[in-house]
Amino acid sequence: MSESGVVDKFRRLYPNLDQVREQFVSYDEDKDGRITREEMEIGMTINKDFTREQAKAAFELADSNRDGVIDVSEFIQLMFPSAKELVINIRKLFRSPEDVERKFNNWDSNKDGKITFQEMQEAILKSDSQFLNNDEINAIFAVGDLDQDGEIDFNEFSKLMIPSVSDVVAKFRYSHRSVADVKIAFHKYDTNGDQKIDRGELRKALTNYKLNFTEQEADIIFTAGDADGDGEINYEEFMALMCPDAGAIVQKFRDTYKNISDVKAAFKRFDKNRDGSLSKTEMSRMMFSTGHSFTDVEVDAIMNLGDIDGDGEIDLEEFVQLMSPGASYTIAKIRSCFKSIEEVKQLFKEIDTDSDGLLSREEMKNSPGNKFDEEEIDAIYELGDSNGDDVLDVGEFIAILFPSAGEALAKLSRNFPNIEQVKQLFHNLDFDNDGSVTKAEMLDSSIRFSPHEVEAIFALGDINDDGAIDLEEFIGVMYPSASTIANRLRARYINLNDVKKDFSSIDTNGDGKISREEMSLSDTFNAQEIDALFTLGDSNNDGEIDLEEFVGVLYPMVAQAMFKFTKDIHSVDDARFMFSQLDKDGDGLLSMEELRKCGTKFNSKEIEALFAVGDINNDGEIDINEFLNVMCPAATTVIARIRSQFPTPLDIEACFNEIDMDHDGMISKCEMTQFSNLNEQEVNAIFDLGDADRDGQIDLKEFIAVMTTTNPVPYSEGGEVVQVKDLEIYKTGEGVKVIIWCHDIAGFTGVDRIRQLADKMATFGYLVLIPNFISSQEGGNIYDGEYIKSVSDWSKLRDIWVETLYPYIRDTLGAKSIGVVGVGWGAYLATRLSSYGEVNACAVVNPSTSIVVEYLQEDLYELYEEVSIPQLYITARDDCPNEKQDGLAYRIFKSCVFGKQCEFQDLPDVYAGYFLEGDRSVEAIAIQAKRTLNSIIAFFKPLLRYQGEIIVDEIQEPVKSRFSDIDLKHHSSDCCRMCLEVRHQANKSELRSGVRSS
Repeated sequence: MSESGVVDKFRRLYPNLDQVREQFVSYDEDKDGRITREEMEIGMTINKDFTREQAKAAFELADSNRDGVIDVSEFIQLMFPSAKELVINIRKLFRSPEDVERKFNNWDSNKDGKITFQEMQEAILKSDSQFLNNDEINAIFAVGDLDQDGEIDFNEFSKLMIPSVSDVVAKFRYSHRSVADVKIAFHKYDTNGDQKIDRGELRKALTNYKLNFTEQEADIIFTAGDADGDGEINYEEFMALMCPDAGAIVQKFRDTYKNISDVKAAFKRFDKNRDGSLSKTEMSRMMFSTGHSFTDVEVDAIMNLGDIDGDGEIDLEEFVQLMSPGASYTIAKIRSCFKSIEEVKQLFKEIDTDSDGLLSREEMKNSPGNKFDEEEIDAIYELGDSNGDDVLDVGEFIAILFPSAGEALAKLSRNFPNIEQVKQLFHNLDFDNDGSVTKAEMLDSSIRFSPHEVEAIFALGDINDDGAIDLEEFIGVMYPSASTIANRLRARYINLNDVKKDFSSIDTNGDGKISREEMSLSDTFNAQEIDALFTLGDSNNDGEIDLEEFVGVLYPMVAQAMFKFTKDIHSVDDARFMFSQLDKDGDGLLSMEELRKCGTKFNSKEIEALFAVGDINNDGEIDINEFLNVMCPAATTVIARIRSQFPTPLDIEACFNEIDMDHDGMISKCEMTQFSNLNEQEVNAIFDLGDADRDGQIDLKEFIAVMTTTNPVPYSEGGEVVQVKDLEIYKTGEGVKVIIWCHDIAGFTGVDRIRQLADKMATFGYLVLIPNFISSQEGGNIYDGEYIKSVSDWSKLRDIWVETLYPYIRDTLGAKSIGVVGVGWGAYLATRLSSYGEVNACAVVNPSTSIVVEYLQEDLYELYEEVSIPQLYITARDDCPNEKQDGLAYRIFKSCVFGKQCEFQDLPDVYAGYFLEGDRSVEAIAIQAKRTLNSIIAFFKPLLRYQGEIIVDEIQEPVKSRFSDIDLKHHSSDCCRMCLEVRHQANKSELRSGVRSS
């Protein structure tokens, strides 16, 4: 039997009101005025008129408010389904509570304070209008006689005819069954869009034919909803009305936290996944942490109260607003003063007295352009400072004072959830490819933007007010919080070198990528900054940030330059052709000078950006593989992995013939996919790079070209570390011309570029040695006097030279000429070794000799006076004048017999450290570093010739050693230290005499 059949049978058994009441009383075993499910089942099945399943069905129909019990009105409603509707219609006849009272008194003929069925019937018959019939009177008694005594007293009549707040609101709530319905209803009733509902708006909404509320009911609802009595119902009041527990829950929340700092701290604590928003699960955990229990409906109510933008989560700004209603109310009043985004933006500029794009609280208070009192300022910062840094940027300022702009952008950004889609959107909008988007381009695009959205984007994005938005500004609009943080981080970095240094220090495993874990462990950035960097930087969504991505966020000129460089590159052939055009000297390497002088439209900053990202081995030049990696970064990575399967050109050609199944001399994507085990991404990568003519197929020439493309690799050491007695030595190159490189204070381990430069020098035919002069100690600071004294004891360093290093060079390596290079602190050692006749020439870069001598309290004049070989001094802008032209060293050396062979070069465009640590992506540093190495090589070339050497490039007699009394070949390995010292002193005495006689 169906549910309706059960009810019909029940009604046939008990046709009138008295019988229905009797059944209710008989079912209500505990006489509490309510029937439980169990009582209903027992009562209906006791006479076997109904089955248990039919009783359950009847109970479900009767329990209209779903509270698990049935009261008498619900029971009667089940039996008299039209009664409640009749009463609702009767209520419309009563205009006010006064009208209800007047009618009751008229009908109560015996004035006993009660109305019987007969009294009401007689009163209606005497009335001219006779507006109630018997069915309606039955309905009144069926629903209104709550104590079931057959009479209706005034209280019962009032409750029946005057809708109670709970009844009307319950009816109202029932018409909006979910929290989502409530949210939709609020915006629907708010016809003027001011985020509030006035009495007229509510009446109009509730009295239409769909909801069918009376004006009396609408007024009751309005009075119940307008909690603060301001004549309007805001969203929070509306939610509290529809979900009555929500207000109490929020208040408990607010009582838990003392101030806004506690609120923000709690938010961060419960934002477990650090995504900057609280999900329903995270919010539920927070709510339960207060010690109270909540239902899912209550959690939903709070979520919807807080979730202003409707994205299903509560961000920090929304959470602060939820917890700070006073500030929210103040902000609401302030907002009414602004008619447009431009007004807000103009006010920001007037208040921002230092024009740094940020407003501090103090700046706002003291600014002559400020229009807010102290309470309003506090509210603005309480709710507007979304990232908690105690300053407001223009985005935060506009978002808090003109929220519709934020809503427009939130709606827009939801359609482009990741950074790559945002970048692609920008490029799609940039019709003329000039790197910026105008309002006209946005309005004319195939993507539909409303004028309001365009205005919002330009108000927030066009920071420099030039009428256009570049890529960085566009990303800032779409990812405002991340962009704000990134802008603040960029202020830390003066140049690219600082950015790259931080990247290197964070990349602890040296794989060229930074993971979140590495970044967290480095303490360089906090959690909020890390989230921003990964939001903006991880463009390929692989969970890591490479150098290009890192630099792109913190030095955004790079991203713009890379787009400009690569926009016309469609294949590997395009890239190779561009490289050949730029490589003017044909040496297979691109220098900054070449790019700057080649007539391209790239400016210095863009060239610097290319080298920052492209110069993988950091040698100040870009080879073809590094160039291809910049032009086609994703594809070259895939190709590098694939090409390992084809070690030789013959293998590549054989593979091509196998893949070309139809032997037409062309490979299609289908053939490549069917033949090989390459996935779709790999096949697409090969075609992206290889299909130069864009005909959808790859011929043999294209296949070979793409497979011979290699992925550049960072610099790796070309030499080895050898142990000679207790001395560690980095050894690179080969030959009988040995160069001893005295390392800087950074130490022997090669944390700077010393080993890379030594490897480069070795390619010119030298055997280069870097001894570990600091032993097991780590590198230090040149301005740490105590440290310098501890590592610069010449008596100990001389023992290393005399007892270990020189015998190794002479006997094991068979050296025929020796040069020495000293950089920074190492210049002191190089100068000391220059007094030994076994050394033929010395080159010094960025010398710290004067500083070391001062710490050691030695005589600088005596130190330089002992030098006995030609010197090359290369100094930077901030190096000590003693080592520059016309300085002390210059005057002493020029008075010596070797003075004409000494050279002094001053580089005013660079600072100390440029040679070993400078950022080669900076043009001046790259040029001077390259010139410095070339100057050293050119200086050593004639001076390190040895007796019997065959000069290939010059027609002249072999050069005889200047020091004929020193024949390196005849020194025995067991020569004692005393003999060496005697010879050293004799050499010094001879040279000293030569200086004096000159």
